[in-house]
Amino acid sequence: MTTLVSSTAYAVSKFMASSGHTIKRSHISEVLSAMLGYETYAALVVEESDDQLDYHLGDAEMLVLNQAAAEQRANSLGITAVPLLLQTCISAMQGSTTTPVYKDLGHFYDSYGREALIDTISSSDDVSAAMSETNAYFDSDPELPEETPATTDLWTERDSWSIEARGEMQGSHDVESDRMFAGNMLNCFAKLTFNKAGRAGLILDNSEAYGGVDDSWRADDRDDEADYMESLAFE
Repeated sequence: MTTLVSSTAYAVSKFMASSGHTIKRSHISEVLSAMLGYETYAALVVEESDDQLDYHLGDAEMLVLNQAAAEQRANSLGITAVPLLLQTCISAMQGSTTTPVYKDLGHFYDSYGREALIDTISSSDDVSAAMSETNAYFDSDPELPEETPATTDLWTERDSWSIEARGEMQGSHDVESDRMFAGNMLNCFAKLTFNKAGRAGLILDNSEAYGGVDDSWRADDRDDEADYMESLAFE
């Protein structure tokens, strides 16, 4: 992964120079290292050479960049044109590797995480069992939050990291069928667990999902029945 940093730093240096911004390549390497979750380039080199680690950045199935840390590092080095530099670093890194590179956690969730969580729910045996309890038909995907769920800090976790979300699945029920209504809403939960490969690298290790019938409709039925019985008492 040090090769990725050096090749990306070279490409970034050339582009920034062509845009009128001369930046030391060593400084660009520091910014790229921060973007990959390291305090310094030296820290990245030390960790990459640690044979006791199960995984390194080069083993990652995907990379999630830390733009906030990169911006802070660039400012500490007195670099100008920081927004342009960060965007150039991201684009250059994405073009320098076949590994998917997400510019931040929100990008990771929007482009990968949310859909992976939905797929985990849709393929879950536990969720399928919950569906069968309702006698309803489920033809649409579960609805998960649009906003990125809160997680632990991806770049400081050393061994594993996870992301999880709760949502709902809305089913339909044919009122003219002989299938007794037993609810048409599921409460769902899904979790993805990753092994860490370096500070910014992830390797999917496990996915799990669970579902249960939302029984709130029963309370509504009881309220409706109580209202009906009360109305009879005044007739």
